[in-house]
Amino acid sequence: MKKGMTQKELSEKIGRNPGYISAVECGKFLPPFQIADELALILGLPVEIAFPEYTRKSLLPKWSELMYLKSLGVDVSAYNVLLVL
Repeated sequence: MKKGMTQKELSEKIGRNPGYISAVECGKFLPPFQIADELALILGLPVEIAFPEYTRKSLLPKWSELMYLKSLGVDVSAYNVLLVL
């Protein structure tokens, strides 16, 4: 979890119980998009990274586009979270 956040702390932030977070973390079920988006925001990740099952039309570039821009010398540091995964 982000910054040593426990399941209990995370569950309190979204108004669920720790068992809910555990089930999501273990992949037992996929939360509704609104909750997935909220969890991703709390964890500091785009929802597409935290929950690959969800995609939204966004301005996030694809991996290949980032690599192309990087090869041209464009500063892509704003997308570091995408580059390290």
